Amino acid sequence: MAYIDGGTFTTYCDKLYDRHHYRLVWKDGSSTEYADYEVIRYLWFQHNDMAERVEILDTTRGKGF
Repeated sequence: MAYIDGGTFTTYCDKLYDRHHYRLVWKDGSSTEYADYEVIRYLWFQHNDMAERVEILDTTRGKGF
């Protein structure tokens, strides 16, 4: 179920949705991986001058819908 908060989409479901890990690739070619979306989001906005991109890594390993 999608929820609307002040006219803005918020979420489909209140259950934990953690099927991805995230790799932050830096402009110097190095990278770091994170499991928490909020951490990667924070780092992207705080260090966007040094960050090149975020890659989304699937962690379901064969689980389907």
